[in-house]
Amino acid sequence: MRVVGRKNEIHELERCAKTKKSELVCVYGRRRVGKTYLIEQTFANYFAFRVTGVEGGNKTAQLESFHQRLKDAGDTNKKRPKNWFEAFSRLEKILKSDDVICSVHGKRIVFFDEFPWFVTAKSDFLMAFGEFWNRCGTADNNLLFIICGSATSWIIQNILEDSGSLYDRVTCQIFLRPFSLKETEQYMNDRDFGWSRKQIAEAQMIFGGLPFFFDLLNSGESLTWNINTLCFNQHALLRNESKKLLEATLKKSPVYNRIMERLSHNIYGMPKAQCQEELGISQGTFTRAVDDLVKCGYVHESKDNYIKGHPLRLQLVDPFLLFHYNFLSKNAPVQVKSFEEYKADTGKYMNWRGHAFEVLCLFHIEQIKRALGISGVNTNEYSWISSRKEGGAQIDLVIERDDGIVNLCEEKFTDTAFSISSEYEEDLLKKIELYKQETKKKHAIKLVMISAEGIKGSANTEHITRVLTLDDLFD
Repeated sequence: MRVVGRKNEIHELERCAKTKKSELVCVYGRRRVGKTYLIEQTFANYFAFRVTGVEGGNKTAQLESFHQRLKDAGDTNKKRPKNWFEAFSRLEKILKSDDVICSVHGKRIVFFDEFPWFVTAKSDFLMAFGEFWNRCGTADNNLLFIICGSATSWIIQNILEDSGSLYDRVTCQIFLRPFSLKETEQYMNDRDFGWSRKQIAEAQMIFGGLPFFFDLLNSGESLTWNINTLCFNQHALLRNESKKLLEATLKKSPVYNRIMERLSHNIYGMPKAQCQEELGISQGTFTRAVDDLVKCGYVHESKDNYIKGHPLRLQLVDPFLLFHYNFLSKNAPVQVKSFEEYKADTGKYMNWRGHAFEVLCLFHIEQIKRALGISGVNTNEYSWISSRKEGGAQIDLVIERDDGIVNLCEEKFTDTAFSISSEYEEDLLKKIELYKQETKKKHAIKLVMISAEGIKGSANTEHITRVLTLDDLFD
């Protein structure tokens, strides 16, 4: 099947394949986002050498696997390499042989999948790889070396921000994000799902735009049937996926799970200092863990500029992890046996769906800005919560613009047009006034409704400057 979306990423990979110099490309992103598929589909059968790290394997296992791939590529040495320096030396001979596979542009493409798994305890892998690249990558002009992995924080720290032998060696980095709504729609249309945009959006609010999850969906059944089959049924494929996700992307530490489980109970986030204090985690461990979670895209960190000391606020923004902690975790606040059982409690279901839509909107901030006509304006986006203990308020999304305007966005995911009553309009005006008082902003305040099905009602809506719908998020 064809690759859906990923136009910019494919363009970058193809550009690197056409240059007159060797390229070291780093493709990274969370588990199940489609990194390997993207690279395989872009370069088809033109790999001079490819190898995948052995999950959980020690140095011996990694070298044995590497040895087998060397033999597949034409290496005649029958003995396993003693160390990584020998392994890369043998790889170099393969790449310089006359019968090595070359791409249509003459590049010798090397693909190391799950690159971080090669780095085991007391391993000389990174040192040997750095020596290999610093020698061959600069001497030859026909190498395209692609390293790929799900351990996002590790790749950033050890490859992209390395201050040693790999300092400033990566010539192209591609962070592969989950599908946008538009890409998800293209994917599902390509596979004849026939689902409405409302159903596609709800699927995105649960599965988080991950192609691998969508590939598990049965296009001949309903969304609810698929959710039950993949998440709630006994031995469901995705019931323990979050544990695998965290272990593949981050270090094996319970700290990450504890932080995200705590944040999952505060949909609008919570002060960073409060989270650390409640969990009782040391300052250094907590700071490092949060930094990793932010780099992976699971947690959004923002600064509250309108409270004394400008405290940092943390918010869990990964849709699938939010769904897991709310429904599938053993400590989930809602214990249900099926998604139908949860939907039967209309109040709780609508409450969860509304919050999930807010996270979806945050992920599609560029589409929202485009719909507002402010794509070229620098902005700062955050959720806002009043500091008042009584009579306070919260605003789903604030878009603070450099052109002197602040958009306060109300977000509603309903089955029909959201009704604006006079009472609701009065509540909106109170929110605006409270925001002005507490932030002391001098910007012009403009209210935006982001409602999946638009708005209706008898109230005077002159204070609402723009109404965006679900279609705008699919742009």
